[in-house]
Amino acid sequence: MTPDRRQIIAALLGLGTLPERGFTQETLPLSAADAVAEGWSRFFTPAELKSFRTLGDTLVPAYEGRPGALEAQAPEFLDFLLSRSGIDVQTLYRQGLARYAAKPDLTPLNKPWTLGNAPGGTAHPELAQDPYERFLRAAKQAFYQATVNSRQWAEASRGRGSSNLYWLPVASR
Repeated sequence: MTPDRRQIIAALLGLGTLPERGFTQETLPLSAADAVAEGWSRFFTPAELKSFRTLGDTLVPAYEGRPGALEAQAPEFLDFLLSRSGIDVQTLYRQGLARYAAKPDLTPLNKPWTLGNAPGGTAHPELAQDPYERFLRAAKQAFYQATVNSRQWAEASRGRGSSNLYWLPVASR
């Protein structure tokens, strides 16, 4: 027997405890919404998130009345997204951000996006040979996409030919 929300609320209000009703913490199932609504579980430490926010503000600053990465809360969204990403992506971001925090160097972004040794000269961040360059290019693309798909960007873009479609934030701090 699993409790419903009313039983849980009643237990929280002191109208009866879960153990009295035969429920233990192990028997409480997660609903689909509860499983994804953790919200506070993050990938970066507070110090790393500070560096990540600095990087985002540098790569996608606010301009011409449109929000930048910080105003669009892109670092927080990407922090959540990275917490749910594969180990290879997490490793790329963790190591890349550590190198950026030690010595902020964006010169790898000055290289042309079209890589001469890439098949057909295509421009994909993952084709960069240097892991730090791969990180910077992936982060730049991720910050840009998270920013232009935010509510803040859509609201600032009204009347400028924008579709006003955006993603809702995962959680706000």
